[in-house]
Amino acid sequence: MARQGLYETDIERMLREEIESRGYKKGKDFVVQFPLRYSFILDIAFPKQMIAVEADGEHYHTSKEAKKRDYFKNKILKKLGWKVIRFWGEEIRNNVKGCVDKIVLEIK
Repeated sequence: MARQGLYETDIERMLREEIESRGYKKGKDFVVQFPLRYSFILDIAFPKQMIAVEADGEHYHTSKEAKKRDYFKNKILKKLGWKVIRFWGEEIRNNVKGCVDKIVLEIK
């Protein structure tokens, strides 16, 4: 599994770049590939606000098994006090600014 910031998908990169364009600093305000207990890796995390942002690629997240895994991950994260925001890859590619608007709204 990827470790903190060593690998990010195209859709994760798009989100990160748009987040950074809003003045948020990687490593200070948010973390890419944030490791969490239960062997979870959050695509993008705002640890102070406990906001997890997941960028779900259509290829990896559409199988029945993947949907179960994502459901379980959401359930655990919520139990730990995290707010989970999920975006489909197509949503990010078509409207990355709108996706980040939703993240910023949760941060504030």
